[in-house]
Amino acid sequence: MWGDPHERPDPGIWELPAMRAALARRDITAVYRLLKRHGISQRRIALLTGQAQPEVSVIARGRQVMSYDVLDRIAEGMGIPRGHMGLAYGAPGEPADEARDGVVDVPDRREFMGLLAKVAMGAAVTGGDLALLANPAVATPVPNRVGATEVGQLRDLTHMLWAQERALGGGAMREAVIAQLGWARGLLRASHTDVVGRALRAEMSDLLALAGWASHDVGLPGAALRYLGQAVTTAKEADDPVRTASALGKIGRVYTHQRNLDDARDVLGLSLVVADPARSGELTAQLLCNQARAHAEAGTASRAAECLSRAADALATPADQPLSAPDAVFNPTLLASERGRVLTILTIHDRRHAPKAIETLTASNARLDPSRTKRLAFGLTELATCHLRGGDTETGVRLGHQVVDMAAGIRSERLAEHLKLLRAAAHRQPELAQRI
Repeated sequence: MWGDPHERPDPGIWELPAMRAALARRDITAVYRLLKRHGISQRRIALLTGQAQPEVSVIARGRQVMSYDVLDRIAEGMGIPRGHMGLAYGAPGEPADEARDGVVDVPDRREFMGLLAKVAMGAAVTGGDLALLANPAVATPVPNRVGATEVGQLRDLTHMLWAQERALGGGAMREAVIAQLGWARGLLRASHTDVVGRALRAEMSDLLALAGWASHDVGLPGAALRYLGQAVTTAKEADDPVRTASALGKIGRVYTHQRNLDDARDVLGLSLVVADPARSGELTAQLLCNQARAHAEAGTASRAAECLSRAADALATPADQPLSAPDAVFNPTLLASERGRVLTILTIHDRRHAPKAIETLTASNARLDPSRTKRLAFGLTELATCHLRGGDTETGVRLGHQVVDMAAGIRSERLAEHLKLLRAAAHRQPELAQRI
């Protein structure tokens, strides 16, 4: 047993003969039963894989897992070497047999046509029938030589996925990001110049940072830290201090969310050191806001206020050049939003912060880019919470119902957790509390 339910099992467990055989068959029922024998609970499996615990229970009782997307998510969450399951997009040097060959057998014509007729006529479909349709996750072939065109394509796709995360939450696009990482790794293995290689690694770092942030958003801190650690490493290989510092800042945010505040402050301090050569006021302001959050969670209002003041000063510094990373852009509206969030956290320790939080959040929410739906939902949640804590029940309830409606279209475990703060503040408003 391990103390942290988010910690992956010891990698040695995947090398046990019985486990290797079960993985080779993709027999997830046997895998889950073997994990139970080694003291790994269904709850822990659910936390790591992103499955609901009842779904894990059903699989452990014998339901087959046929979907490659689900198999991929199980391998990713549990830390199973993909090569053991014959999945593509594994670690370098461990591609699946199908991916190495680049060929998947065409289904037997008679069996395939027979299955189509069976389905069309409404006959029951067996597990063996579904196995005939199983489609190995073969990586899309990459060009023999990669250049600026492929770098631009990767950049455009990454920016699009970041936009989806901001609008719909990490749960809406995490699987797409993980799949895209396989394509990006293929590009890095192809022939390219040193200049193109650095550009590819910069874009790869953005994609890894997004995979980490999406994992954080759906409540998978272990996966989040690993992806973000890879983003730091890849950005450093690209000699890109902006992306390196930005990824470190996200790691600090994950630790802050876990209330691991000492580690959060340490890594956020490191992020500022790494960011210094970039001479970017935007980046420095963003990292200082991350520090302010950590101080607010610790209840040290003076330190949080100091960080916010320094962030405002940094943002007022003229930039030498605009930041290219899709998640590094920071402006006065986002600074105001961060200030409102910090003040909301501080109201937990001292309700006297509520009026200033309400003033700040009201102004920043009104100016937010409409495409940042998730951030607006967070902002409205905080604003409603502050109104309720400050005694303005009517406004708090009205905003509370508004944000509950908005949250229905956003797949974010962090937002769901945030709404619990609103529910606690609305404990005397049963209609709103029941909706959350």
